[in-house]
Amino acid sequence: MNLGGAQRVVSILCDHWSQENYKVTLISTYTGSKVNHYQVSNDVSSLHLSDSKIFPKNRLINLIWKFIELRRHIRQLSPDVVISFLTRVNVATSLSTIGFNTRLIICERTWTPFATLNKKLFWFYRLLFKRADEVIVQTDKSKSWLNKNFPENSSTVIPNPVVYPLPLHNERSIKPDSLVDKDKRIILASGRMHKYKQFDLLIRAFNAIKDHHTQWELVILGEGEERLELKRLVDELEMSNRINLPGSVGNISEWYERADLFVLSSSVEGFPNVLLEAMTYGIPCVSFDCDTGPRDMIQNGINGLLVHPSEKELGLENALRKLISDKNLRLNISKNATLLREKYSVDNIMKQWDKTLDL
Repeated sequence: MNLGGAQRVVSILCDHWSQENYKVTLISTYTGSKVNHYQVSNDVSSLHLSDSKIFPKNRLINLIWKFIELRRHIRQLSPDVVISFLTRVNVATSLSTIGFNTRLIICERTWTPFATLNKKLFWFYRLLFKRADEVIVQTDKSKSWLNKNFPENSSTVIPNPVVYPLPLHNERSIKPDSLVDKDKRIILASGRMHKYKQFDLLIRAFNAIKDHHTQWELVILGEGEERLELKRLVDELEMSNRINLPGSVGNISEWYERADLFVLSSSVEGFPNVLLEAMTYGIPCVSFDCDTGPRDMIQNGINGLLVHPSEKELGLENALRKLISDKNLRLNISKNATLLREKYSVDNIMKQWDKTLDL
């Protein structure tokens, strides 16, 4: 249950069904050594898969050991429904439920679905996933892809729910005013520091406009393998006094409340929670129009701005200039963005889940 969109959705599902008096068990594939970013109700039983005690450093043996553990848990629990999230876990769960009389629902969060699997083995995965009663995806485009590439699977589109206002989490908190002066305006971005997030493009775009908009600063929340490279870029541009990389925080709601603009610079997304959250907080948002996700939320020019991915940092730069320079546009976009609170509310999205599960 570390930081991530799927993990947030899982926590919402668990809490909802436990409140409805269903018996819910959450099985985490991590060993328990990770910090849980998202908490679930005490009414939810929590289990985690352990590493092999004999060969704890052997990756292959640990994978086999966890598979055996997962199958043992499912046999002992004898659940009516098993719901699996994330591609590799979907593979393991599909294998682990063979021979058991239980409904299986697998959830794909990436574009394209099953993108991390070897395409040469799709023939095997088509056979394996045939036993899934339903595949849940987040967008119509993902459903169309599944209909073409996994035609024997039934699929349903259920977007992510959003909680407004967001709760605080068990993680370090950094107050916005401790890093950014109260008289400054904030351009906010958030996510795992991975090459697909393209935070380097955002940094360069901000660098191009900074001299004409001296009251604005950039804050990028998150951790990841690209942190050192991004910090090096900030230092090379001599921007450490205007760009902050404070890491992951448990009080992101306070940053949404403080931010004046939000940017999603990703080249690939499934259904980005951070963008949806920022919009429900009424932050004027700019996003690359990648294949899936942002275009499902943003109506260009109405409740946000979409930038064609081919425009790269110049596109981000122009969109930022446009919003910074036009207060009325920011206000109108902010007002329209908050309408997503109802559309993607937990109540509305959980009705779709309950219908799919025949609850």
